[in-house]
Amino acid sequence: MKKAVLYSSLLGLTPFAAMAAEGGVNVTPNNIGLIIWSIATFAVMIILLGKFAFKPIGEALERRGATIKTQLDEAEKSRAEAKKLMEDYQKQIAEARAEAAKVIEEARQLGEKVRKDVVDKANAEASAVVSRAQEEIVRQKEKGIQEMKDTVASLAVQIAGKVIEKEVNEATHKVLVENLIKDLAKVRK
Repeated sequence: MKKAVLYSSLLGLTPFAAMAAEGGVNVTPNNIGLIIWSIATFAVMIILLGKFAFKPIGEALERRGATIKTQLDEAEKSRAEAKKLMEDYQKQIAEARAEAAKVIEEARQLGEKVRKDVVDKANAEASAVVSRAQEEIVRQKEKGIQEMKDTVASLAVQIAGKVIEKEVNEATHKVLVENLIKDLAKVRK
């Protein structure tokens, strides 16, 4: 029985040997001619398959392998390009961020300059206002002093006129006022 399984497996008849073994039928080949023809048929079948089927199947497998290799190479190339593009984009983003930081810094410096200019201009205007106010104070003071001198002179003339009880002419009046102003200036000091 073991020989039958061995022969049938050599001839590619394993399914038939299994069926025979299950049924208990003795399938031991007794006919040598049948064995030779079976082996010859199997060999011819292998040769025909090798000539007509194995070669096209091998070529198809090689073409498929080449296609897969080409696709893998293209995928690797695409991955490398994508990686390069990603690096380029990251570089551009970094440059854009640097440029944005530069613009922000320039804007900050410009704002600081404008603030400084406004403060300087305000200080200059304030100084000008203070200076004009001081000049106005001096003018008002001089005007007040002049008005006071005129009032004092007028009062002095009136008092002197009453005291002297005579009319003073204008030339005498001027001399009296000037003397009075000089006397006031001395008293003031």
